[in-house]
Amino acid sequence: MVITQISKNHRQWIRGLQRRKNRDQEGVFVAEGFNALESALRSIHHPVLEVIADRNHIEAVADIIFNETPLYECSDSIMNELSTESTPQGVLTICRRSEFDSRNLGAGTSDVLLYLDRVSDPGNLGTIIRTSAWFGVRQLMLGPSCVDPFNAKSIRASAGALFAVELYMPVSPESMKGLAGRAGYQIIAMVPRGGISPEQVEKSGKNIIMMGQEAEGLSDELIGFADQVVSIRGRGDVESLNLSVASAIILYEMLK
Repeated sequence: MVITQISKNHRQWIRGLQRRKNRDQEGVFVAEGFNALESALRSIHHPVLEVIADRNHIEAVADIIFNETPLYECSDSIMNELSTESTPQGVLTICRRSEFDSRNLGAGTSDVLLYLDRVSDPGNLGTIIRTSAWFGVRQLMLGPSCVDPFNAKSIRASAGALFAVELYMPVSPESMKGLAGRAGYQIIAMVPRGGISPEQVEKSGKNIIMMGQEAEGLSDELIGFADQVVSIRGRGDVESLNLSVASAIILYEMLK
């Protein structure tokens, strides 16, 4: 395998991928660490374009990547410059972003789908992606104002699960409602309070679960689309439940 020393221009291009505008224009993103690299190599989504490793990790990376994958070596100081982490893991994987068209959702689609409305915290989004993959929910729809799932923090929080799911984005509320009507999905709205408990949900064969923005919840428009409105009741004196925790509870209940 040929190992190439990374150039200055190449480094500048990689640093530019820390900005969403550049990621969107290029259709690529950076995933950090061995876990992300191994997940990417196993996945049919987001093919690996190239890998950058520091001198301490280059041999280990060369042992697991495909021979045709370009591999670049850099110093520890350059890895610190390229990484978004306070303690870099020594490996960067550059991936081509796969695009999923929500018009293809319908027949043959999973029985449970998630629709995320205006989720603004990348850590929450990454954790929801990880939680969904754990429960076997492989298709998520992101509303127009959701944070970028290819943000470094979101990828890190997904713990490799980003490569195991299909992200449909952006999907407007009207498109989501149209899918529900066309493919026979029941729509379930998760709200902080005032809804029925998860155990009381009348389960349909096919369900779309809507989760809303951390501070404000779902929009009134989306709540108006719902067949059932659900709340997770608490006993403590806390304002709200973390969004990723709420997603785990409702997915567990729906998939029991």
